[in-house]
Amino acid sequence: MKIILQHLTIMICFLMIAFGVYSVIFSFQNTVYPLVEARGILTHIQATSDPQVIVTDLRTIQVLLPKSGNPVWVFPTDATDFAMMQKDLNTMAQNLGDSVFAPKYNDLNDQISNTHLQAQAIDYNLLDAIPYMYVSLSFVFAIFISIICSISFAETLKRIK
Repeated sequence: MKIILQHLTIMICFLMIAFGVYSVIFSFQNTVYPLVEARGILTHIQATSDPQVIVTDLRTIQVLLPKSGNPVWVFPTDATDFAMMQKDLNTMAQNLGDSVFAPKYNDLNDQISNTHLQAQAIDYNLLDAIPYMYVSLSFVFAIFISIICSISFAETLKRIK
């Protein structure tokens, strides 16, 4: 009976660790990875000059970013505010969409240059915001679960010997 209990305890500890790892991966996938993906798309925007591609990429970034909120809990700034980023992305898409139908080529070229600079600024803002996303409530809870599971597994193995 003692051997069965020991094996059951080890299996439960492994399941708890697996749940902790799953929680951390799931939390990363939902909180941090969309911002990293948005940064990659912003880099693509800075490299292209096709207005249709830029507008499509801007709409994709708007879907990836949270609609509102600020990941910085202490002393939040406007640079890391997601509502402001959404507003900037919407303005960029509207201005570029209007410039496509402008009669002058220079207007379109100037607007694409402005869009590249604004994309670079939003990229830097996301770079500032990403470390704070690791401190989101779900991510901290997932890491806490993983640590508790690891400690319990170590204690269980110590008791079995």
